[in-house]
Amino acid sequence: MESAGLSSVGATMPFDDVIGQARAVGFLQRALTTERVAHAYLFTGPAGVGKRVAALAFAQALNCEVRQRSGDSRRLTAAADGCGECRACRNIANGQHPDVQMIEPDGTTVKIEQIRTLEADAALVPYEGLWKVFILDKAERMMEPAANALLKTLEEPAKDTVFVLLTSAVAALLPTIVSRCQVVTFSPLPHGQIEALLRAQGMEAAQARLIASLSRGSIERALSPEVASLPAMRDLLLEGLRQGFQDGPAALIELAEKLAKDRETLQQQLELLSAWFRDLMVAKASGRREWLVNDDRGDAVARQADGLPMDAILDGLHMVHAAMDNMTRNANPRLVMEDLLLRLRDKLSFDLLPVSA
Repeated sequence: MESAGLSSVGATMPFDDVIGQARAVGFLQRALTTERVAHAYLFTGPAGVGKRVAALAFAQALNCEVRQRSGDSRRLTAAADGCGECRACRNIANGQHPDVQMIEPDGTTVKIEQIRTLEADAALVPYEGLWKVFILDKAERMMEPAANALLKTLEEPAKDTVFVLLTSAVAALLPTIVSRCQVVTFSPLPHGQIEALLRAQGMEAAQARLIASLSRGSIERALSPEVASLPAMRDLLLEGLRQGFQDGPAALIELAEKLAKDRETLQQQLELLSAWFRDLMVAKASGRREWLVNDDRGDAVARQADGLPMDAILDGLHMVHAAMDNMTRNANPRLVMEDLLLRLRDKLSFDLLPVSA
């Protein structure tokens, strides 16, 4: 009955929900099939690429009642996934299993009180499952006392206990914590895969292509309401640039100040501008509209590319990328944007056409 439950036609297993991370999932499944489960794992990679989903799927596989060997409450079958349907799998998916805990930052940080509670719980035997699993989301946000307390727990792990740390900034963790974990790397998803997922949900092709190109390889980011508004944001940005180029330096300085007010939005603006210059380059070099990210504005891209030499387009693209690099180094956003917009105006020496024209 157990094998039938795991292999039923059309059944959806928990690891099926982890999209585009075959290497990471394969690593975890080998640990399950060989019964060589480590006491601590560190899932690294950008936000929104499946780390949290994979951690829950791993917890389901560890505690799945269908995987449990008949007559032996401490052994599992060689199946590499949870069934997704038994009581344990459903409770874990719903956040209601007493032996699987998700620890998240309290406000902006993970505090020592949270780790002390984790320590106390980890010292106890599983209440109803085979394994106690503690998933620490955004582990890089641990305060130093919390990190040191967790380190002690990792050095003396309790039997049948697994810790899964999730982070998008592994360099912010104590090296001693990293060294005590099995590191599992999650990669950004290819743009084409994200575009296909968006199209499957009914999104129009041109918008799906733009959003996928600006998703940073993150499904979570691609599906966020903020990203869905990017086409309108792009049009406003380009219209602001067109007007600023016409009105002169003072107008561009005013625009730079406006754009710099929100760092997260500014990052999106720079990505939009980078995609636009990338399309100008593609249009100038090949004229292939099907290769454009901004396919919904293909006519405007073609008109602007016709009026620019390739050297000017490449200069503009390099300037935008330099501004993006400066932002990652915590440079002053207003000064970065002032410098970028004024240099674009001096180097390009042309009037942008309205993108909606």
